[in-house]
Amino acid sequence: MRRLAFTAVALVVAVAVVAAALRVVDREPSLEQRADELVEEGVPGVVVRLRDRADVDAFARGRAAPADRFRVGSITKTIVAVLALKLADAGALRLDDPVSRHVPGLLRDGDRVTIRDLLAHTAGLEDYTQDPELLEGELPPRALVAIADRRPRRTGYAYSSTNYLALGLVLEAAGKAPLEVLLRRHVVRPFGLSETTFEPGRVSGAHLHGHTRASRDGIATGRLRDTSAQSARSAWAAGAAVSTAADLDRLFARLLGGELGARMRPAGGDRYGLGLARFETTCGAVVGHTGNLLGTISVVGARGSRLLVAAANVYPLTPSQERAFQRLLDRALCE
Repeated sequence: MRRLAFTAVALVVAVAVVAAALRVVDREPSLEQRADELVEEGVPGVVVRLRDRADVDAFARGRAAPADRFRVGSITKTIVAVLALKLADAGALRLDDPVSRHVPGLLRDGDRVTIRDLLAHTAGLEDYTQDPELLEGELPPRALVAIADRRPRRTGYAYSSTNYLALGLVLEAAGKAPLEVLLRRHVVRPFGLSETTFEPGRVSGAHLHGHTRASRDGIATGRLRDTSAQSARSAWAAGAAVSTAADLDRLFARLLGGELGARMRPAGGDRYGLGLARFETTCGAVVGHTGNLLGTISVVGARGSRLLVAAANVYPLTPSQERAFQRLLDRALCE
């Protein structure tokens, strides 16, 4: 569930006079061509959905379809953050409640760490995903939080999926129901996310299969391996949601256009708010979230009137694949 950094390339624009009128001619490859480049570089499937106000361009390339369901990885954090704010609005909790008020003993400093700290990644908990054995293991959320809790705390903002495992346990206690039930009741149904599910086990039904491969010194090597038989138990509240490009479009469009999303956005120059992140590009700030889990990379980003959802089903990417993916993001958001 690593974060994916956005990089921007300069757009080449030429101005030509046609029929005595001045118009801009876009000489960049189209968004569809950028997706084709990813497939040509060996990515099995790519899903893209770009909204510009009421206009939507949705397509897929390779072994993928526009309506495919896929693991969204850390974009789950945005969905879980929505649940936290909904429960706060309903009076089940307050964002400044200490963790110990809802789950005594979960954290050694649970009387000082707040729900807001977990949401904003300021609790200082070590990120369990940095340990391959923990990330790929079958330990339950509370055990993973306990391991991180014994390790030294960090100060300030430090992105850590462990925060959202702890948050999920707090929300279950405050909401008096399993996390899956709470998500369905307070987020999935109210937002009309008909194809979105919470699946810490194997994904049920047809979906875009993720693919992993070995890496050495950070460079992808070896053959692709299908991950569809693997569970996402260790990801849980930090990354176990499954959705579609259309559902993510619907959710983020409503969030970013409303009061709830305004409360979740990063403030000022902060990188992370309460479940929403800011990514800087040379063409401006992008707000949204990224995900990476079991061989699927997903991105939701909004800039101005544009909202992009993109997914590619292989990780780690080779350097050329990563450059191609970044060019696709730039083409969509920085045109």
